[in-house]
Amino acid sequence: MQKIYKIQKFEGASMHYIELGEQDVKRLSKAGNKRVLCILNGKLRIHAAIQKTRDGLHYLMIGSKHLKTLGIKANASVKASITIDTTEFQFDLPEELTEVLATDDAANQIFTGLTDGNKRGLMALVQMVKSSDKKIERSLLIAEKLKLGITSPQEIMKK
Repeated sequence: MQKIYKIQKFEGASMHYIELGEQDVKRLSKAGNKRVLCILNGKLRIHAAIQKTRDGLHYLMIGSKHLKTLGIKANASVKASITIDTTEFQFDLPEELTEVLATDDAANQIFTGLTDGNKRGLMALVQMVKSSDKKIERSLLIAEKLKLGITSPQEIMKK
């Protein structure tokens, strides 16, 4: 089901979001679910989490790179299809990380045992870089750090 949403910006911050209404939250939060899959303007697919402010506002973060891809800015309208994310990791597993883990059994075993949040965080670290060579480099770094016992995405990128 597609709906029109307005891209909003938090006051005093550079973060953009889509506000979710009560019916959206009820439909998407079944059994405590917080992870959703959004298709924006029929062409951009993103994984997101339902967030909540202290004031009770439910929203989905929309990254600046996503707005740039869509060619829109704050206050623009966007057509969105938002569904419960039923994908394995609730995030796109980068091909480069898949290949590195397929060739490194020890790192793969550690990765498999991580929390879903840490898995997504590590996948995001790989997706942050643009070139395939850098993604391979980062995937290899992640595998090495996992084998050293470092499993937190925040700690992996520290020197």
